[in-house]
Amino acid sequence: MGAADVNFQVQIAHWGWSIVWFLWFVGIAGMGSVAYYFVRKAALSYVIFGSLALGLVFVVSHLGRWWNLPRTLWTMVTNGIFNYTSWMIIGIVLLSIHLILSVVIVASHLPWTRRVGWLTWTGTLGRSNAFLALYAFLGFMATVYSGFLLTQAAGIPLWNTSLIPILWVVSGSIAAIAVIELMYVFGLVESSVSTLAVRLGIGLDAIKLLAVLAFLHVALSYGSAGARIGATAMASGEYAWMTWGGVVVLGILVPLAIGAYTVLVGKNKALLVVSSVAALAGVFFLRAVVLLAGAWEPLVL
Repeated sequence: MGAADVNFQVQIAHWGWSIVWFLWFVGIAGMGSVAYYFVRKAALSYVIFGSLALGLVFVVSHLGRWWNLPRTLWTMVTNGIFNYTSWMIIGIVLLSIHLILSVVIVASHLPWTRRVGWLTWTGTLGRSNAFLALYAFLGFMATVYSGFLLTQAAGIPLWNTSLIPILWVVSGSIAAIAVIELMYVFGLVESSVSTLAVRLGIGLDAIKLLAVLAFLHVALSYGSAGARIGATAMASGEYAWMTWGGVVVLGILVPLAIGAYTVLVGKNKALLVVSSVAALAGVFFLRAVVLLAGAWEPLVL
């Protein structure tokens, strides 16, 4: 049985590039919120807010009738009826609260909010360790949620693995580090922060490489027919260029090589830009190839 004998999810569910962009932006915003607890810079808060907003725009644009979402939410709130076991509801609540907290943190960095009496509380919250810990926790959970969203999809065995949330968290952390490195290049964070980020990034790149290989190995060796077909498309089929060229070479090996050079020789801002852009692209390709390679389990008649 080959790939031609089954339907890939994008052919039926239409989870295509708009969902890839959603997953990418949520990963940046989610793990960026964790990084913000340690690197409390205005530029990072702006990136997090922008990523969250764009992610929500992409996921709403995917809906056939986007106005049904706010209507449904309003009905749920006014009637007090919630489906707490729905991953969709959990995700909406997580992302909505995360976005609200992100607005507060962005406001805490704006100079004019300090001059408006009724907005000075944003600065107090923006400096609160407890508030920022909650912000980081919600960001982490939003990243995990975006991975579990795939694992809960019935009929697509390639996604039914706990490795996806792990991959999403690790790659989201790499994306947050890439943003911090770009901030260093533009003089928005200290050199010491960049040095720590480079060393942490090397370790995360190694973990990501092992996790990607483990994901493919498990699906190819122990998965059902649908999982093997999807993994084959990733490893040697139509999406192989994305896996090996985009995820592994561009997204892992290039940042690893530049990170090792930086540790041994010293910082080169041009190389750090290349490394950061490559890492961000690799995170995008990872989400794209896993999503697009998802195939429905073939029916045996």
